[in-house]
Amino acid sequence: MSVTFTIESNPTGAFVIECDEVVVAQADSYEGIMVERAAHMLVCKDCQHYGCYTQAAMDVSGDLDVNMANGNARMMLVRLGLDDKDLCGTATAEQFLGAVMLAGALADDSAVADVETTVPGGPRWIECGTPEGYISGRLEALAALGTEAARLGRDIIWS
Repeated sequence: MSVTFTIESNPTGAFVIECDEVVVAQADSYEGIMVERAAHMLVCKDCQHYGCYTQAAMDVSGDLDVNMANGNARMMLVRLGLDDKDLCGTATAEQFLGAVMLAGALADDSAVADVETTVPGGPRWIECGTPEGYISGRLEALAALGTEAARLGRDIIWS
């Protein structure tokens, strides 16, 4: 499981089809994209077998999205002073950027070792650590996300 930090976005009314993470068709209506989908599936063997991904086009790209494993996201939300209870939430871009800057000033960027717990006759649990520099790298990515959200006048959401 993972958590993605992203900029709040809205549907444009258009639709796209993605095949192997590449947009292969666009249409201004759901009916139009269904026609495009049928035509694409006639020529694409992968989509014939596995289907193809049809979605609403959004007004903000996800290029700056930051995805983290649940444990790392919870650790980051705690460092940011944001609610980590359900691993989902919303913050204004300004609130988010302020939290990122404060966390950056206080960041301990040393490596965190893996922890392995074994229960005799039971399961083995491995909690992966983080390499040195992980926190600062993630904070830089979150700052870029927050800066773009502020420029657009949008909130940051995570889930």
